[in-house]
Amino acid sequence: MQGITIVTPSLNQATYLEQCIDSILSQNYPDLEYIIMDGGSTDGSVNIIRKYEKYLAYWQSAPDGGHYQALNAGFQHGTKSVMGWLNADDMLHKGGLAVIGEVFEKLPHVEFLTGRRVGFDGDGKLHPFEFMTQTWCHDQMLNEEVVLKYCLLVMQEGTYWRRKLWEQAGGGLNAGYKLAADFELWMRLSRLAPLYSVDALTGGFRLYSMNQRCNKHRDQYLAECKAVIDRERELRLPAAPHRSSAPPLIRYPLRDFSPPTVIVPREVPRLTIVTPSYNQAEYLEECLDSVLSQGYPNLEYIVMDGGSSDGSVEIIKKYEKHLSYWQSRPDGGHYAAVNEGFRRATGEVLAWINSDDKYHPGALHLVGDAFLGCPEVEWLTGSPTLWDSDGKAAGFSSEPPAWCREKYLRGEVNAPFIQQESTFWRRSLWEKVGGLDAAFALAGDLELWARFFRHARLYTLHAPLGGFRSRPGEGQRSEAHLESYNREAERVVIRERELYRTQGGQHLEPAPPPLQVAEVVRRTESRITPENFGFFTYSRRLHFPWFEKNAAGLPGSNRPSDCDLKRYQELLICSFIRDNVPKGARILGFGSRTSGVVRALEQEYEMWNLDRLQTDSADLLQRPVYGVRLVEGEIGGFSELLPGGYFDFMYSVGDCGELQHTEDGCRSIATDVERMLKPGAMALYSFRVVARGDSFTTPPLMSHLRREGTPLNHPAPLEQVPIDPFTFAVSQPTSAAGVIEREFSYNLLCRKAPAASAAQVPEAAPQPATVEPPRGIRVGPHAVECWLKGCRRAGGDLVEYGEDLSGLSDGSLDEIYVSSLPGPGYSQEKHLTLLREWKRVLKPLGTLYITSLDLGALAGLFQEADGLDAEARFSLWQLICGQDEGAISEDLLSRLLGEAGFGLIRRVDSFHFCPGLSIRTFRDRSIALNIVARRLG
Repeated sequence: MQGITIVTPSLNQATYLEQCIDSILSQNYPDLEYIIMDGGSTDGSVNIIRKYEKYLAYWQSAPDGGHYQALNAGFQHGTKSVMGWLNADDMLHKGGLAVIGEVFEKLPHVEFLTGRRVGFDGDGKLHPFEFMTQTWCHDQMLNEEVVLKYCLLVMQEGTYWRRKLWEQAGGGLNAGYKLAADFELWMRLSRLAPLYSVDALTGGFRLYSMNQRCNKHRDQYLAECKAVIDRERELRLPAAPHRSSAPPLIRYPLRDFSPPTVIVPREVPRLTIVTPSYNQAEYLEECLDSVLSQGYPNLEYIVMDGGSSDGSVEIIKKYEKHLSYWQSRPDGGHYAAVNEGFRRATGEVLAWINSDDKYHPGALHLVGDAFLGCPEVEWLTGSPTLWDSDGKAAGFSSEPPAWCREKYLRGEVNAPFIQQESTFWRRSLWEKVGGLDAAFALAGDLELWARFFRHARLYTLHAPLGGFRSRPGEGQRSEAHLESYNREAERVVIRERELYRTQGGQHLEPAPPPLQVAEVVRRTESRITPENFGFFTYSRRLHFPWFEKNAAGLPGSNRPSDCDLKRYQELLICSFIRDNVPKGARILGFGSRTSGVVRALEQEYEMWNLDRLQTDSADLLQRPVYGVRLVEGEIGGFSELLPGGYFDFMYSVGDCGELQHTEDGCRSIATDVERMLKPGAMALYSFRVVARGDSFTTPPLMSHLRREGTPLNHPAPLEQVPIDPFTFAVSQPTSAAGVIEREFSYNLLCRKAPAASAAQVPEAAPQPATVEPPRGIRVGPHAVECWLKGCRRAGGDLVEYGEDLSGLSDGSLDEIYVSSLPGPGYSQEKHLTLLREWKRVLKPLGTLYITSLDLGALAGLFQEADGLDAEARFSLWQLICGQDEGAISEDLLSRLLGEAGFGLIRRVDSFHFCPGLSIRTFRDRSIALNIVARRLG
């Protein structure tokens, strides 16, 4: 790890200073140099600093000339290679120093770094600011609107840099700026090096009062920022990439990827799609979305609008950052616009789709794989499909038609047409034939196909790729001008026959056999990805080729003819995990049908399963159950029993419990999943749906996620599934009413962090962090149940009362949780001895959690006992007398903790890892006393 110097300037900040110090020292960073520069405080700050001076590299308390002068003086005492400062009323996030140290250690090109824009409120609770994962560059900081109007600024509390960059930039803060010297420093540093942003919590600004310096003097601060911007512009710095564009966001956690677990995106051909459009606003956005939502990693998308006046331009502008090029002006007609678009194209594979048509999910990935793995294919088309005017699937071709030049020469050019929306070709073929002939106003596509046939056979990929939108009665071009189209088609046929005769009637090759998806998958070793998951939204026979290489460990067949629905779902989930989640990742399964996946993956991943525990055995979490860690509770119901950001992947198969049957319950489940996933991690839900005629029975959670969630795959309408000939469904015997039931799987993939835009290259899957859990013990008769549920701290020792910890070495524990204090007969001296023993075994700055009955609250209730019935008064008296456990007042416990050598003593509402014991009430009044303290010295 890189050594880090942190300087804290302070003047009369005793209210928050200790929390600031604790947020740094409690991280136990192995190479920390911490310096405090106090400006001569008179409010008790010096006494706080002295409590921690053994952990400080240097400190002083004397008049210092001001905030930035104090920082400059502090940094002169520093020696470490990475630097930053933290003001006395701000805090570092837990684990923030580990993030900073790891990034600077493993990414030597990073010289200047900031974290997520998440700070704290006055109580120290997380307070996110807008643009949490904002990326930065020098020229962006020159944008007055961003800085002065929106106050979008780099969060100083989370920003660090290398010492060598500090020295290159002048080696100090410009104290001529009373308030904005931080902004001025960022400007100087970013002249020399790019400012990287890491998608992790490092340090945070505390927002607690309008009298804070930053709020009280905001106008003056922004005026100084304006002066810095004006000065910087006057320098007229030469253009440089690191100044003009922000570097990409650094994903966290960072890991060294070993060859067996790296998931590297394959090189895929560059694909250019052109969309011509004129006054098609009603359908245009659906078309654009069908292209961009594919997530194809090497896409060039060009939109050629003919000067629309119906709002089309506004729609295009919504998507323009994802477009390679677009224009809106008169263009000479439909095919002239397509030709002009292709003149701008750089792709290896080309196609166009009209603005009222659209692609099927996953189509572009299939096309890219086909051209990558099948070099003999120069152009291909898909199985024809139709959309209705509402954009719903209206018809599929169950058998792939075969086309060849011989058919064209015979005049067989209609019914079925070569569907232009599904047709793709290599650039080399396009260049051979010379593009579309604008002399054909309607049949330009058919005329192009005729010239393609002169040079290459047309392959049909047996899968739906694109679809034609049929809009009867709306004056659709293909309907209104059918006779003119047929006349143009006849001209093409006559021309091609004449050419064939003049060339001597050479041999005509038959149509090639349909290209099967299984062959494409085999040749390219294709895999399921988040980007192509739209193709896997509902169960299809076409999916099984992706499962073959991932079926290891799953019992039964992986052939559609021998497969049930549960088997399909297991194959899908195992394949997605093995294709996208690195080995060793922590995975949680929930639902009633998770066991098959658990058994298949137990040797490769750290598998967790949600289950209701039937025992209070202390070692249950260490007992393998099919290689899985069991977690008690119901999804959506364990609140904070598992810490946030804990799992690399989650999946759901089967019944998710009672909560899924109410809207609030579904919302709780979705919230719980979101909370427990690491940033950027995904959850895959696989639901069983039953179709009976025109009606469908769906799990409420599925409906909730389709309606309120943001799945990565576009949910397909259920009405599409029965008419899709590729659907994999299991039929049940005909019911008494004569209705056939068909079961199929409906699958949704969600990601915690926003997905990358469709035009970006997908990132490799993250390697899971390896985090050592804190070593602790649990003290008290209630500890077993509480800490077992906590899971995060499972594995420590259990101690009945904790008086004798002679078996533990000094400073060997990170934390102790005390679920209750001893009852009557325990004197203050015994309590003090007990606390000192706990302090002995804790590491410096180790944490003590105590849950007890609050004697003060109980006494207050007893004074009001006249309003209670006899049974309630007796219960209250039992609590006060401590027949089951002891009660203590907050004042006494705080005093005893201080005498025992603990500091930073504070009361909290509850412990998130143990809500059952730390949230206790009597007649709706809280009677729990929850105290957190840290060992000092």
